[in-house]
Amino acid sequence: MEAMMSPAVLNRAKCVEWSVASCALPGQRISGDRYVIQSWAGGVLAGVVDGLGHGEEATAAASAAVEVLERHAGESVIALMQRCHRALQPTRGAVLTLVSIDAGENTAAMLGIGNVEAVLLRANPQARPRRESVLLRGGVVGYQLPALHADLVPFGAGDLLVFATDGVQEDFGDELEIEEPLPQLVERIMAEKFRGTDDGLVLACRHLGAS
Repeated sequence: MEAMMSPAVLNRAKCVEWSVASCALPGQRISGDRYVIQSWAGGVLAGVVDGLGHGEEATAAASAAVEVLERHAGESVIALMQRCHRALQPTRGAVLTLVSIDAGENTAAMLGIGNVEAVLLRANPQARPRRESVLLRGGVVGYQLPALHADLVPFGAGDLLVFATDGVQEDFGDELEIEEPLPQLVERIMAEKFRGTDDGLVLACRHLGAS
C-alpha cells in the first residue's frame, strides 16, 4: 500500500464519538472519498461521500456535497440528498450514504444512494435485529436520483455505526467489536480490508447516550 493513512484520532460531536481513516488510491495524491460529521440542534448528521472515479474531479464532487451537508445538517436526509443532487449536477457526481442521528429520540434516519456501505451494530446483545445495514438504492447523485425513502431505526447508547466506501471490502462489518476503541477499529479495517484499487474511507460513530 503506497499512500498510507495518517493515524486515526478520537473525536466527539454532541451525542457521538467518532473516528475516521482514509487512503487514496496508490499512486494518487488526493482521495475522492470524503465524510461529514456535523452537529445540528437535535443531534448529529453523519455521512460518507465517494466522488465517482478518483483524482481531482472526484475530490471536487465529494467536496461540493460535503459543503452542502455541513451547511444544512439539520434538514431531513431526503432534503439533503435532493440538495446534493442539485449541487453536484455540474460535477461528475457521487454516491453517498447519510445517517441523521436524533439525540432526543435515540433514532437514526438512514438513506444511501450508490455503494457506500453502512452497518449498525447495537450494544444490547438481545436486540433484534442486533445488526442491520443501510438499504442502498441505485443511482448517482448529481446525475440520476431514484425515488427517495429514508429508513428510521433505533440508535441508542453504545450502538455503533460504521461506514465504508467501495475501496474497502464489503465484508468489513463481519467482525465488528462493539467496545473496540474507534481509532483502532477504523485503522484495523483499513489495514485488513483496503482493496488498493480505489480510494478507501472508513468512518465509525458510537452513540454516547444522554449527556
